[in-house]
Amino acid sequence: MLRNTVLALVLAAMAMPACAQSSPTLAGGGRVNPKTDAEVKQEQERESGYRSGVSKIPDGKGKSDPWASVRGAAPAPGQNQSRSNAK
Repeated sequence: MLRNTVLALVLAAMAMPACAQSSPTLAGGGRVNPKTDAEVKQEQERESGYRSGVSKIPDGKGKSDPWASVRGAAPAPGQNQSRSNAK
């Protein structure tokens, strides 16, 4: 009897997260409300504001190497760094 009750509680606890993951359109009966003209206008204004803000961001100065001072200089093109050649 107690075993069945515990099993039922475990199953219910496992089913709750799956139920919470259902999409809102399915939970709402599949209804999708069309956007009003005011909502479309607001969205366009937001999008244009975003694009103008993004266009004001300066380009990067190029690649920076934070480990440049730690590493040694790059080897010359004729030198090989592998230790397998040094016998």
